Amino acid sequence: MISRRYLLQLSGLTALGAALPGGTLRAFAQPAEPPRRLIVISHCHGWPYSEWKIRPTGRSEDEPWELELDGLPQSEFSRPLAPLYAHRHRLLVLDGLSLATAELDVGGNRHDRGWIHAWTGNNADFAARDTRSTSPSLDQLVAAQIARPDRLPSLELSVDAALEAGRPIAYNLGGVRLPTENTPLRAWERVFGPASSGDAVGRRRRTTLDFAYDEYRQLAPQLGATDRARLESHFGLIERLGYRLEGLATLACNAPARPAAAFEKYDMRFDAFSDIIAAAFSCDITRVVSLSLGEMPTAEFGAAAISDKVHKGIAHYIYDDPAKHAAMTDYVRYHAGQVARLVSTLETMPDVGGGSIMDNTLIVWGSELGDGWHGYSHYCPMLIGGSWAFNTGRYMYWPHETPAEMRVPSQILTGGNTRVSGIPHQHLLVSVARAMGLDVDHIGLEHVRGQRGDFIDVSGPLAGLT
Repeated sequence: MISRRYLLQLSGLTALGAALPGGTLRAFAQPAEPPRRLIVISHCHGWPYSEWKIRPTGRSEDEPWELELDGLPQSEFSRPLAPLYAHRHRLLVLDGLSLATAELDVGGNRHDRGWIHAWTGNNADFAARDTRSTSPSLDQLVAAQIARPDRLPSLELSVDAALEAGRPIAYNLGGVRLPTENTPLRAWERVFGPASSGDAVGRRRRTTLDFAYDEYRQLAPQLGATDRARLESHFGLIERLGYRLEGLATLACNAPARPAAAFEKYDMRFDAFSDIIAAAFSCDITRVVSLSLGEMPTAEFGAAAISDKVHKGIAHYIYDDPAKHAAMTDYVRYHAGQVARLVSTLETMPDVGGGSIMDNTLIVWGSELGDGWHGYSHYCPMLIGGSWAFNTGRYMYWPHETPAEMRVPSQILTGGNTRVSGIPHQHLLVSVARAMGLDVDHIGLEHVRGQRGDFIDVSGPLAGLT
């Protein structure tokens, strides 16, 4: 985790690029007001709902209710949520949502459909070799709104493990997934490398781009309208790239130490990524991060005696074997502890105008599935932070009343299909987008039809969050 020495250095904004030849650096331009920041976190295999949920005595499951978390003793937090108890004033725990539209989508496999719908709110496209989305993901929509032109629009990270990598989260406007940095060293080099390398060629890239654009302007009058429009679009992209190259190369801010090339444990990789995220936010290098959590080795959360594989050894069998259900509870609890440490790290980082980086950050934590059985019925996302837009410190419950049938295991319901689902999660995506400054009424789909022909509106924000 970030050291006290680094925090003291940061307060002085030691120049990262001070050793670059030439001796002159553009001043680090901190905004007058602290920027809003977004982190999207997605883990594998959903949640063991019966252990995840909180049910105070006397609360009905037939009508909506909410619970203030500040006054709740830690003993009444569920096991998977307990590691976040110290941050309960920042939480919005959401019980009553479903990935209903993923159930209504067709084709492909339930993992891919789940992660596409979870973060784009839209249908999956299985026509190509790599699964695509039919619209951009939430993080990319937000990045297009809030990114600085001279910094990274977004940062895509994945804590991979030997068996299964993190699921895709980020999709561009064309529905193609964006590449991720899956080691802390590669992430560090992407974020801090341009300013720390002293690369003489890199310092001349912006000049070269300007020269090329001047040549284009001289050539443009000789081109037809179509060719001119194409080149204008091309040079618009180059111009934005030039701003980023210059901005990153002349960055005046301190960086955490260059991380090791490899880490023995998943937990250590997570913490190294957390330090990079915190420093990148503090230096305003990016304002949007997606963090995909790949499958943890079973030994790290105490399940090595059950299986060496989470996916096909444990997650698929949570309704067949109580020991495997308990193991997946420990799996989610372990992730909650990691997320809690990320929040604590962001709380230690001072922000512009007082307060901490976390005070101006919204974390959305979700998954590709409702549970390891491949169900979509109980989708249990959480918001952490975002108090400028949300009334935090609450556990919110809604009964399932949406007219969409959901597949569930026969151990839960004879016949294996419910008549209704929870609130479609697109409403949450809209709420997050609005909190980040977007004027939108839908993310992905606007409406769908249930299996029985019912019209289901999935536009608008999730009620009661503000």
